[in-house]
Amino acid sequence: MKTRMLVVLTLVILGLVSCKKSSSSDEPVNTFEGGKLFKSPSGSFYIAQLNGTFHQMGRQYGLLLKQQLGDFYKEAIVDFLIGEKGIKYEDLVTSGRNYYNDFPKIFKDYLDGIAETSGLTSDQTYIMSASFLMIYSTGCSSLSAWGDYTPDHSVVAGRNLDLVSSNLRLFSKYFHIVVWNPTGYPASVANIDFIGSVFYQTSFNNKGIFLELQTGQASDTTNVLARENTNNILLESLFRNISSDAVDSWFQTTLPTCGLIMNASFPDHATIYEWATYRVVLRQAQGLISASNDFIDPSWHNYPIIFFDSTNQGIGYTCTRRTNLIKLGELNKGNITPQKMMEIFDLTIPQGGATFPEGGPVKTIYSVVVQPSQLKIWLKVREYSGWEEIDLKNYFGN
Repeated sequence: MKTRMLVVLTLVILGLVSCKKSSSSDEPVNTFEGGKLFKSPSGSFYIAQLNGTFHQMGRQYGLLLKQQLGDFYKEAIVDFLIGEKGIKYEDLVTSGRNYYNDFPKIFKDYLDGIAETSGLTSDQTYIMSASFLMIYSTGCSSLSAWGDYTPDHSVVAGRNLDLVSSNLRLFSKYFHIVVWNPTGYPASVANIDFIGSVFYQTSFNNKGIFLELQTGQASDTTNVLARENTNNILLESLFRNISSDAVDSWFQTTLPTCGLIMNASFPDHATIYEWATYRVVLRQAQGLISASNDFIDPSWHNYPIIFFDSTNQGIGYTCTRRTNLIKLGELNKGNITPQKMMEIFDLTIPQGGATFPEGGPVKTIYSVVVQPSQLKIWLKVREYSGWEEIDLKNYFGN
């Protein structure tokens, strides 16, 4: 277990898009067995549209992204982890196999399909699947607005993903979106991730449900490793949950392996789940809600107090980031469009925003803005691309 955790945490070191519109008339750059590969409008990253069983979708993915998978494996695994960091290949294999064994059948089928067509071995595929296996630590901020805060009263949500890992930016060109349209499931799911990786941080389904994860370990330091992998159950849940009531019921009956904070945004409202290893609290608001990295619902009692630094800012400026976002939301009440939300998330902490400025140990890796009612997202990978609009209706199939 210790070897596995060591390698998994090291894999975190890997790393991670002018706002243009995508068009339904865009031609795929490659097709295979019912799957299609597209480039985003600016050409910054790939969008894989997959259809069928999970095994079929894996085969599609492996062939469509064969060149990119091979390149990423060489740069990230062979050259960086093995060559530069000195990690033994055998340890990576052990970690990859353990990660694979934790998956439910659907994702095992998917990875096995990738191995059949990608030119990578099964072990190499399993190693790749863990390449963005993040530790739940450091940062991440979210803001959701609706009702009186947006012009049409529908939800507009934004989020930053922050990490202490500048090495992530070495691999920004391998950042992509995979869209699964599985046979026999009520929902399709788009996942924002690295090529070859199967990990949950920011996902969106075709029913207008956007779920993004932020660490809550400052408020719940417990780890329950005996439970089913939280990454797996979160990702799988989006294929099944097609309403806000279903999402709420799922969170009320499911506990994570560690303390987390989940932003759940729907077409007409948003909620925050402060998700501890022993209970969940649904935090609600009227039109504007924000989260960072500590539990703040008044119903919490006797949970660990967050550690504050000498400036009394807490883990990764958690209080400052959340307060800044609420202030900006109030300042722009009635006018929070996707464009305005992008402007909000472009502001750094010293500028009164939530994004980490360059030069410090914590990096904002990427930012996402979502309009659930329109099934649209806007992506920006820091130091790699500008904001780019993606209309997911063009890629969802269910």
